[in-house]
Amino acid sequence: MLGAQTASAYVFQTFNWKKNIYGGSSTLASYQGTKAQDAFRQLQDSLRTCKSFTGVGWVGKFKAKVTVEQAPAVGDEALSFHVTSPLPDGDGGGLRDEHHVFVRTGTITASFEELNVGRKAQFPLRLIKKQVDRLSNAQRS
Repeated sequence: MLGAQTASAYVFQTFNWKKNIYGGSSTLASYQGTKAQDAFRQLQDSLRTCKSFTGVGWVGKFKAKVTVEQAPAVGDEALSFHVTSPLPDGDGGGLRDEHHVFVRTGTITASFEELNVGRKAQFPLRLIKKQVDRLSNAQRS
C-alpha cells in the first residue's frame, strides 16, 4: 500500500533536501471505490501487530523496529510511524531512521517518507499539509 501497487494510477516524487543528503519521497495514488479505505485499513492493521522485522539490505542482515506515533491531523485519516535499524559498527554505529506518514483523503492516498542517519527523520509537516489540501480541493472540483 505504501508503494500503491493496487492503485488505478500513482505518481512517485523524490525530494532532495539542502540539509539532508538522504532525501525523501512521496507517492500519490488514486483508487476506485473503497480501495483507498481498504489500503489504509490494511496498513493500520499491520501497524498494530508488526513491531519489528528482519531483512537483508546493502549493509547485510538487519533488524528493524517499527514505532507508531501520533499522526498529523490531515486528510480524512492519517498514520505516522518510524522504522529504525542500527547501522553496522563499521559505519559508525547509530541508527537509520525512516519516517513514514500515510494519509487518505477521499479516494486518494498520499505516502510521505523521510530518511536520516544518526538523527531522527521527520518529513516536513507543512509540505504534507500543503499537498493534502491540494488533493482534497482537487476532489471537490
